[in-house]
Amino acid sequence: MTQQPPLNGAAVHLGRLPAAHDSVVCLLFDGARPVLVRHSRRAWEFPGGHAEAGEDVETTARREAREEAGAELGEVHVDGYYVLAGGHTTVVTHAQVAARRPLDGAFETDEVRAFDVLPAELSWDDGIYAYLLRELGLPGAP
Repeated sequence: MTQQPPLNGAAVHLGRLPAAHDSVVCLLFDGARPVLVRHSRRAWEFPGGHAEAGEDVETTARREAREEAGAELGEVHVDGYYVLAGGHTTVVTHAQVAARRPLDGAFETDEVRAFDVLPAELSWDDGIYAYLLRELGLPGAP
């Protein structure tokens, strides 16, 4: 059996932004509890997605949190970025939930839930979420 490289070969860069990015993820929290969304075709994940034309990082994080988790955000902190082995570049942010509204079913989220620690059933097995939480000193890493 071939051993996977750490984080499945992703490179994580904290404390700076990339020259260009494809998407933004928001490590979302309700107090000290990570808030994840259950994607209809995958599993549990933090809200995030592709940046739309003309959006800055904060605008993308706020839009994705609103669409996927029904969450309005407090202050958005930009933490850095990661590049997957295939070249996809994602900016990492984190924020507290300021308010939530029920989902309207227009997006791919089946459920939104706060956890004490990251659930075992995540959409990706690369370990990036746990790594980011630990490195950033955020709660919820297993």
